[in-house]
Amino acid sequence: MTPRNKWITFTYFSPLVRRVTNLFQQTRLKIALRGTNTIQQLASKQTRGDPSGVYKLKCSTCNKVYVGQSGRTIGVRFKEYIRYIRSNTSTSACATHILENRHEYGKKQNTLQLLKACQNGKHMDCWEALYMQVFR
Repeated sequence: MTPRNKWITFTYFSPLVRRVTNLFQQTRLKIALRGTNTIQQLASKQTRGDPSGVYKLKCSTCNKVYVGQSGRTIGVRFKEYIRYIRSNTSTSACATHILENRHEYGKKQNTLQLLKACQNGKHMDCWEALYMQVFR
């Protein structure tokens, strides 16, 4: 009876991985390379109409502007903002403004505007700081 080959998987992220896998050519180990970008990962990165990023909320009553950021979609963030107002929870600075001044909150299309679509991280922090200065 001949011994069976055993398969192992390496995640391919640079040509160096191929060099490492070449070390196993004379063994009974067979190498399968797996990519880092799967179809599911690529599809989840695409933002269909409601991306994450830096946004602005405008008070419907006094037109004051609040600049914020969210790693989730801005639609989800807007729903949270409305929930804070309806439940009288001052978790958000914008919700606090609405509650303390008894102002009205508007619809999403009139109140919320995406300023810069981006992913979580330092870039989002930088864009938020920039827009905070712009709308000061």
